Parts: sequence; structure tokens; C-alpha cells
Amino acid sequence: MNGLPARDAYRLWAPIYGDENAVSWLEDRLVAEMTPPLSGSRLLDAGCGTGRRLRGTGAARAVGIDLSPEMLEAGGGDGALLVGDLRALPLADRAFDLIWCRLAIGHVADCRPVYSELARVAAKNARLIVTDFHPQAYAAGHRRSFRDRDGVVREVEHHVHERADHLTAASAAGCHLIDMREATVGAEVRRFYDEAGRGALYAQHAGLPVVLALAFSRAG
Repeated sequence: MNGLPARDAYRLWAPIYGDENAVSWLEDRLVAEMTPPLSGSRLLDAGCGTGRRLRGTGAARAVGIDLSPEMLEAGGGDGALLVGDLRALPLADRAFDLIWCRLAIGHVADCRPVYSELARVAAKNARLIVTDFHPQAYAAGHRRSFRDRDGVVREVEHHVHERADHLTAASAAGCHLIDMREATVGAEVRRFYDEAGRGALYAQHAGLPVVLALAFSRAG
């Protein structure tokens, strides 16, 4: 693992966070496809960042948890925003019908405690959707990074979790897989490369899986 610890990285990133990129755009589309209607549901976004994804969901209750108070302060989502660790969520048991954990689990070295906590706060038959930076993207040399206010490129701590790691951890926590998808770089995100002045890289990245998405049901 290289890069700044997540807490330190997002403290620096928070003042300028918000611009969508190819990975976040693809991830948003995947999650939208895998998320059931939220009307009347209790929604948790674990690792919510600024809380932007809680806006306009229609959920009866929406809660966001993030490790970085600076990210939460930079947000303004529609739900309640709380500081907390994915491995020790400050929430009651069986409190949510739909749980997102989106592009956050890779900041944790061992994904098993995360799945244990997500399962603990999930109601019976709750849907749990977890997304991660794709292992193939990391193997191809891609890193999670940002440019800070001084123009310095900062790499963020990331730990690779293979599909089997997710499935084993989820099963041990009492969750069973109901859907698994991946998003690859394609023509729909070419504009992000062009806008960043990196159009030449598009041909190299085209077809590469960059997001892994898994949906589970909480049994019992």
C-alpha cells in the first residue's frame, strides 16, 4: 500500500472535492442500475464523502457516515451526516433497508470487519451494495489520486480486494450475493479524458474494468 492514509488524504481533498470523473460517473450508473426504488426506505451511505449521493433519493430516512469531518463539512446532503469508521459504525443494529458502501472499502486493509458492520446495521432482507476500485485497474497501474490546491498530485491509500475477498467476507457476515457487475472505460466517458487534456490516454484505457459492484441480501 502506498499513498496518504484516507483520513489525511480527504482532509486535503475536501476543499476542492466535487468534480466528477470517469470512474465516479461509471460507478454512479452501476449503482443506479442495481438500487431498488428508495421511496419509504431507510438508506445508509457508508463512506458517503460529502453526502452528495443522499440528495433527492426519496428515502424515508437517509444517513451518511464518513471518516473525514472535513468532507462532511464540505457537503450538504439531504440526510443526517455523521463522522464514523466503516469498521465501527455509530448506528443501531438492523436499522437500514438499503446500504451503500461506495468506493470506500478499498481504503481499509481488511474488508471483513466492514462487511460485519454493514451486516449488523442491515435489517432482515436488506439490500447491500458495495463498489470498489477494480483489481484489474490497479494491476494495470491505475491509482486513486487527486490534485491538491497547490497542484501536487496526491495518491490515496488503497488496498486491493479481489472478488473472492468480497464474497468470503460477505458470506461470513450472513449476506448472500444477488448481483455482480463491472464498469469498463468506454465511449460514454471519453469526454472526461478530453476535458482533462488527456485524450491520448483514452485509447490505452478503453475496455479496462475500473469499477467492481456487488449486491447482497442480508439473510435472517
